[in-house]
Amino acid sequence: MKIILVLFLLALYLNHSIKAISSPIRKSLRTEKKIERKAFPGQEYEVHIVNKLPINSTSPLYIHCASKDDDLGNHTLNLNDDFNWSFAMNYGLSTMFFCRFKWESKNQAYEVFNKHLAFYCEGYSEDEDICLWSVKEDGFYISNEIPPSSSTHLYRW
Repeated sequence: MKIILVLFLLALYLNHSIKAISSPIRKSLRTEKKIERKAFPGQEYEVHIVNKLPINSTSPLYIHCASKDDDLGNHTLNLNDDFNWSFAMNYGLSTMFFCRFKWESKNQAYEVFNKHLAFYCEGYSEDEDICLWSVKEDGFYISNEIPPSSSTHLYRW
């Protein structure tokens, strides 16, 4: 029995694979009530970083995102571009991703996912956990739906 438990936990840990994708935002309709729950090992998430800076901006948004184990590289996001990736929470609930954001003279680095931010990403069903970050002129907003019907202003430039 112990061997089965160890193999199960090892499989969850190894399931911490990353898939990074640059693509248009996919739209989803969510009309059900949100399920309150806590992050657990193996739970899957999608993180989206979307450039919502002013239309008259002369500079794109430059980002570099990584975790302890995975470097997702440098990306240039023009207006409304979306950089996104998916992953599973690790066994120790210590999965954390951060991004450095550069726009015009502004330069900030923030955590975009950790076990505490996971609350903001909980969807309306158990298989829809999305962290949508909208980067705006006044800061960084997080939502759990695409497109966001509401969002929370978490960080400033």
